[in-house]
Amino acid sequence: MKQVIERAASFQELAHFLSEMNQQKHTHIGFCGDNPLEIEQTLTEDFVDENGNAAFFVIREDEGRIAAAIGLDIDEESAEVWGPFNQSAAKEEQKQLWDACLQSYPEVKEFSFFINEENKEQQHFVEQLGARKTGEHLILLMSKDRLQQVEERVSKRFAPEDESAFREIHDTVFPKTYYDAAKIISRLNNERILRVVKTDDDGLLGYAYFEIDQEMKEASLEYIAISPAARNRGLGTILLKEILEEMFAFQGIESIQLCVDTQNDQANRVYEKAGFEQKNFLYSYDLKR
Repeated sequence: MKQVIERAASFQELAHFLSEMNQQKHTHIGFCGDNPLEIEQTLTEDFVDENGNAAFFVIREDEGRIAAAIGLDIDEESAEVWGPFNQSAAKEEQKQLWDACLQSYPEVKEFSFFINEENKEQQHFVEQLGARKTGEHLILLMSKDRLQQVEERVSKRFAPEDESAFREIHDTVFPKTYYDAAKIISRLNNERILRVVKTDDDGLLGYAYFEIDQEMKEASLEYIAISPAARNRGLGTILLKEILEEMFAFQGIESIQLCVDTQNDQANRVYEKAGFEQKNFLYSYDLKR
């Protein structure tokens, strides 16, 4: 059976293929999700390179169906890899698909993969490439019917005078993350919300930042943190429940998903108490060329 490697021509078609693959744990990859509309939106926003080309490659079978796919969410010299997704391509053809990514983007030097624990085939593939396992992560899911009502409210909307203290906490707790403090502040609007917990004299004890996409009926809790000096008082649990209530108040939001490190036992207990349940378990890998 002849198979052809090409750039993805239709994000709608690709999104449906990725959705089908991600509905099975043994072919599930990372944070792609399984809603085709949400996947298509992310592909449109994050997988188009500076030349306007799709940073996603596919293998097609003779009948024209997609057999395998892989893409890069590129940030300068690093990229998060979506894939490999492989439904029917041979191993050597999947390797050619990966090589097409490398040849097309020689400026990318570091690659990160997130692969479901049950996706043994792709774990083996990235290990053969020389990727190094770097961590274990849980994708947690909270449904609206598990929401716990809040009796005490502790947070307020972020104000300009909170900026210095917020920067200090965020950049200490999350020193190497996708949004630094300045980026979060620049993104704030009616659907990208930062709430802070303050003392009576305006000291900052903690914060939570979340994003709402009402068009896609999607919500994501991006960051939540309590200052080290203010921990073990129950503030994290109260703040989390309060934020969840506010997120679910947006029309159409029925579930909330987040990813956590399995090693963060204290935070994970807080999520469990608030009603989150495990959806997927991922291994992270890094690869340098």
